[in-house]
Amino acid sequence: MIFDSHCHLNLAAFDKDREDLIKQLEKVDVFVINVGTCYATSLKAIEIAQNCSHCWASVGIHPSHTFSAFNPDKKEIPGDKIEAEQWGEQWEQLVQYPKVVAIGECGLDYSYLKNFSSAEQDFYKQQQEKVFRQQIKAAQQFHLPLILHIRGLYQKALDILREEHYKGTGVFHFFTGTPEEAKQVIQTGFYIGFSGVITYSSQLDKTIQEVPLNRILIETDAPYVVPVPYRGQRNNPFYVTEIAAKIAQVRNKTTEDILELTARNTRQLFSLDYP
Repeated sequence: MIFDSHCHLNLAAFDKDREDLIKQLEKVDVFVINVGTCYATSLKAIEIAQNCSHCWASVGIHPSHTFSAFNPDKKEIPGDKIEAEQWGEQWEQLVQYPKVVAIGECGLDYSYLKNFSSAEQDFYKQQQEKVFRQQIKAAQQFHLPLILHIRGLYQKALDILREEHYKGTGVFHFFTGTPEEAKQVIQTGFYIGFSGVITYSSQLDKTIQEVPLNRILIETDAPYVVPVPYRGQRNNPFYVTEIAAKIAQVRNKTTEDILELTARNTRQLFSLDYP
């Protein structure tokens, strides 16, 4: 069994061949969580989940969607104009759809703010934190795990979770932190999500070695972050096996062992009874 715990078949990059790709997933039993980044992509993730036995949805506001700005880099965020979003009643309606299994991706990422003035950066950082806290509260309210997008700000994110008295669980997706940061994340009750970036070098090997196997998830973050040996292509959920293979190499396990245990971890985190 193969489980991609974080991908984006709901994005425009898959508009031309999404249906064919989903049929292939079902044929070979690859299961996925499609993760929302804004209202539109969250709604699309729900639509896909309702029509695909192998897909589930997460709904949330990515840090890049917490402020309005022109987007010059379509590789990172689809669309020319990013409209600011906040959690509200319309989001609470999305959460209650069948097969919505998490809130996110949400969190903190200041890398999008580098072209703004210092005053603007301060304001937008406050906006990110505000929307992050809104989604933490929603996860508490609806008893759903969080999918967190945290770029380098692990300690700040953990502090916010404590301040909000968050008692649930979730995953720090696309984790690139140190073993010490991973330990703190796990002590808080969260899982660690490893993406294709771990195949690029040995930089994260020590972190991979020290994370308990029952706390690891694997993900493609497709269409982004294509793992070796497929770099230069569009990423897709089938390539999650390369992330498993890298972890297997570092942990002296078989790829099949890692695929099996990470599928089990994913099902446990998101309370999935099927398959």
